[in-house]
Amino acid sequence: MTIDQAALGRAVRAVAAAVHADDPAALYRAVMPPAGTDTPPAEAAAWFGTLLIHLALTAATASKLQPGCPREAVAEWIGQELGPPPTPALLRSADPARIDHVEAVSAVADHSRCREYAVDLVRVGLTDPDRDPDERGVDAHCTVTNDKDIRIVVMAMLGRLIPVPGDRS
Repeated sequence: MTIDQAALGRAVRAVAAAVHADDPAALYRAVMPPAGTDTPPAEAAAWFGTLLIHLALTAATASKLQPGCPREAVAEWIGQELGPPPTPALLRSADPARIDHVEAVSAVADHSRCREYAVDLVRVGLTDPDRDPDERGVDAHCTVTNDKDIRIVVMAMLGRLIPVPGDRS
């Protein structure tokens, strides 16, 4: 499968715009391969994997961090951009009758894992050209590409790290 670079660029911009607008429906449309649901599974996986890398590279460029910087610097930047992670109490307060403590703790753990994947993927974009990417970045890419639930969350996180032209927030 040859991936249309123009379509990929449009998808990266659409993901960033959708998450900055807090529009989940637009986010799901933005990440879809150009052929939509008619895309064969292998081509869809290639599309999602390539889009994920392009989102990570674009976020890495937006970070203004230096290639080869420590993982902690990337995690700190992402923390500043995305804000503090949710807590079980915060999640439960949204709907205490429906969300129990165990679900809230599990959701916080899932969010933390997704944030760690985002850190590892942005680090791929900050890899010094003379070095191989960190193994954690490669593992994160494989895991996120192959898990549709994690994939959309991580893509949304990466999209939030990408500035949207004309957005003043």
